[in-house]
Amino acid sequence: MKQKITMSVHGGEVFRLAAEAGIEPGEIIDFSANINPLGLPPGVHKVMQESLKTLAHYPEIGADSLRFCVARRHNLSEENIVVGNGSSALIYLLARILKPRKALVWAPTFTEYERALSQAQSKVANLVIWDPGKTSSVEEIIKSSIAAQPDLVFLCNPNNPTGTLWSIAELEQIVSTFQKAGIICVLDEAFIDFVGAESSFADRVDEFDNLIILRSLTKIYALAGLRCGYLLSGRFLNRLLNRFLEPWSINSLAIKAAITALENDHDFIQQTIFFVKEQRNYLYRELQELSFLTPFPGHANYLLTKLEHRIHGDDMRRYLFSEEKILVRLCGDYAGLDQNYLRFAVKGEAENHRLIKALQRYQDSQ
Repeated sequence: MKQKITMSVHGGEVFRLAAEAGIEPGEIIDFSANINPLGLPPGVHKVMQESLKTLAHYPEIGADSLRFCVARRHNLSEENIVVGNGSSALIYLLARILKPRKALVWAPTFTEYERALSQAQSKVANLVIWDPGKTSSVEEIIKSSIAAQPDLVFLCNPNNPTGTLWSIAELEQIVSTFQKAGIICVLDEAFIDFVGAESSFADRVDEFDNLIILRSLTKIYALAGLRCGYLLSGRFLNRLLNRFLEPWSINSLAIKAAITALENDHDFIQQTIFFVKEQRNYLYRELQELSFLTPFPGHANYLLTKLEHRIHGDDMRRYLFSEEKILVRLCGDYAGLDQNYLRFAVKGEAENHRLIKALQRYQDSQ
């Protein structure tokens, strides 16, 4: 009897799904996780192999060498930086330490914000700011946010899963207004490297005592299995956060890999931005040609789409996995979205072509 496969709402479950389906993980094309299709930056694989010799030793207690490298990247002090076991771990750290009485999440967005805040027993509200049939101004969104009287607001730029991007001028307006209102602003820039450094607000953390910026090193550098990320904040907030950070929160392989990537990524990131933009445009054009899907334009390495003609998202996801070994992200767990929304990562040329062909075959079969 064929084993029943349980499709999770989260992305990136290749190993579990492969085991349940009785296939090798390499047989699955994972469009549910938004990882750089170009793979590792130059030198990372080699330094990780060399670092295996040091595994008998404890890693640096506070990953100071990585903090120094990140500080140099952003022209900031090491006192502005906290590193952690992926940006998701830092989200939970923020929730535990700051324990806001009430927090606001600009939705639809990454589901771990709400989960982390709920675990910290904060009251959480979602402000749905994305609607394909309606455009709200930044002034309207800020006004609604302040009216909710939160202590802290989470927002993501570019946003996951919509791919929408706030401009620097808009971010300045958001953060400065929140500062006057006494609201901490947590700005998640996990995917900003796929857009470009000019769109990042990272160099402004010393100007605002209410600003915390989250950055991921696992998506742009294809290091999701190692877990590594950091946050940037003003020195007052940083001192508070560092007091509660566990020792040895990053393993030695992740430290070495992250430093090597940061020191050898200039051409790599430019190549990634060009490649992802080209492939995202290809996917968007081809998805527009499908009668049962509506894609939405985005700035990151993924595209949000909506199923039309009463096609159910879970049925589509199961079809793609069972017939094509393609794994996609169903977005029904995002506040403001439902089971008819799917997110597709931008992958390599061959994988993207295979996805489009699979969707075309589905359309022809209807």
